[in-house]
Amino acid sequence: MLSAASFLLAAAVAWGVFGAMPQLEDEHANYFQAKVFASLRVTADAPRVSPEAFFIPFIINHNDRLFGKYPPGYPLLLTWGVLIGQPWIINALAAAMTVFGVYLLGRDLFNEDVGLLAASLGAISPMFVLLNGSLLAHTTTLAEVTIFAWAFVRARRAAERRRLIFAALAGLSIGWAAITRPWTAAAIGAPFALIALRDLFDHPRVHIRAYAVMLIGTVLIASILPLYNTLTAGSPTANTYRLWWPYDSVGFGPGNGRGDEGHTWDKAQLNFNLDFPELGVMLFGWPGVAGFALSWLPVLLGLGWPPHDKRDWLLMMPPVLLIAAHLAYWARGGSLYGPRYYAEAMPFLWLVAARGLIKLSAVKWPRRLIFAALPLLIVYSVVFTIEPRFLEGADRYARLRVDVNRIAAARLKHALVFVRANYWIDYASLAWQNAAMLDASNVLYAYDYGSLNNQAIQQAYPGRRVYYYDRTQSVPLVAGRDQ
Repeated sequence: MLSAASFLLAAAVAWGVFGAMPQLEDEHANYFQAKVFASLRVTADAPRVSPEAFFIPFIINHNDRLFGKYPPGYPLLLTWGVLIGQPWIINALAAAMTVFGVYLLGRDLFNEDVGLLAASLGAISPMFVLLNGSLLAHTTTLAEVTIFAWAFVRARRAAERRRLIFAALAGLSIGWAAITRPWTAAAIGAPFALIALRDLFDHPRVHIRAYAVMLIGTVLIASILPLYNTLTAGSPTANTYRLWWPYDSVGFGPGNGRGDEGHTWDKAQLNFNLDFPELGVMLFGWPGVAGFALSWLPVLLGLGWPPHDKRDWLLMMPPVLLIAAHLAYWARGGSLYGPRYYAEAMPFLWLVAARGLIKLSAVKWPRRLIFAALPLLIVYSVVFTIEPRFLEGADRYARLRVDVNRIAAARLKHALVFVRANYWIDYASLAWQNAAMLDASNVLYAYDYGSLNNQAIQQAYPGRRVYYYDRTQSVPLVAGRDQ
C-alpha cells in the first residue's frame, strides 16, 4: 500500500507541480538523451544551420554530435517512459521501489516494525516527494542504492538459499547507480566495500563466491559508462561535465570549480553550512527549535538510546560519507527540492530515525508522547513545508504546460514554430518536444532570432507550415509565411 501510495503521489506531483515535463537544465539533458536512446542512437546530429536557434543548456554539441551532459544510467531508464509518452512514470515507479526497498532493508536488518515505520516516514519526506515528480536522476539512484543495500545484507548471510541471486542483484544495482550518479555511488558503496573486505579477510571461503558474483555484476553494468564516454566524447575516461563547463569536476584547487583559485575548503564549508541545515528541514519537514531541526531528534535517538546496536551506526556511514564526498564538489545542491546532492542519504536516515522512535516507544510515557506528537509533526510538514513548495513549484513550472497544451490544441502538422524567448526556459518549455533528430519532428521549434536567421532555418527544413509563438501576446500562436 505504501509503495502504491508513493507512486500515486509522485504522479500527482509530476503533473500538478512540474507539468509532467522537463524543467531544470539537468532534466532537459536527461530527457534529450533518453530521446536519443529511444531512436536507437547514442548521439544525435547537430542542426544543419544555426545551432544557437535550438539551444538548450547541458545538451552538448561535440564535433557536430549532440548528447546530454550526464552519465547514461538515468536516460537509459527514462527511455522507456519516452517510448510510451509518459516520462514521469519512471521516477514514480522508482519512488515505489525505494519505499518498498526501505521496508525490506529495515525488516531484514531489524524487524518488520522498523521497516514499516521507516518506509512510512520516507514516503512523506518532503525532499523525496518533490524529487519523485521531477525528471532528475536522484529518485532512480535512491531506488538503486536502497535495493543494493538490501540485497547486500541478504547476500552476506551464509545460510541464505538464494545467496548468489542476491549477490547479483546487489552488484547490478550499485553498478547502475555508478552509471547514473558515479560520485554518489562511490560514497554510498564505500562502507559496504569495507564490510566486504572484512568478510573476505575473516572468512574467505564462506564469502568469496557471493562477493565475486557481486563484483562481476557491478563491473558488467559500470562498464557502460566508459563505453558511453568513448562513443560520445571519444575517450573512456572523458568527463562529459567538463565539455560544458571546463571547471565542472570534483576536487580542490585551480581547474576544479569557478574562479582562478578553483574550489577551496572555505567554499566547501560555505556550501555545507547552507545545505546541511536544509537537510534537517527536508528530511521529514518538521519544525526547528532554537536552530535545531526536530527531524534530527529521532536519528539521534536511534544512535544513542538503548539498547545500542552497531547496525545503527553502520547505517550512518553512507550518509556521512555522501555528505563528506560532496564537500569536494564546487556546486551546492540546494533548490526547491532541498539539498538534493544529499538525497541518496535519506533511506539510511529514515531507518535510523525509525529505530529511534521504536526504541523510545518501548518506554510507556515516551510512547504516549510519540503517539500524540507524530501526527502533529506530519500535519506541520504537509502544511508548512510541503504545501508551500508545491505552490511555489506550480507557480514556477506547471504554468509552462499551458504552452504545450495551446500548441496541442492547434493540431499543427509538419510545422515550424519560431518561439519568441527572452530566456532559454521560454523556448525549452516547447522545444523539449522536438525529436532528437530534428527532421523527424512533426512540429519543430526554433528560437525566433529575426527574419534572416528564420529564413535560413526554413530553407534547411523546407516544406513546413510556418508559425510564430509569443506568449506575451493576446493571441500567442499566429501563422506566418511559408518559405
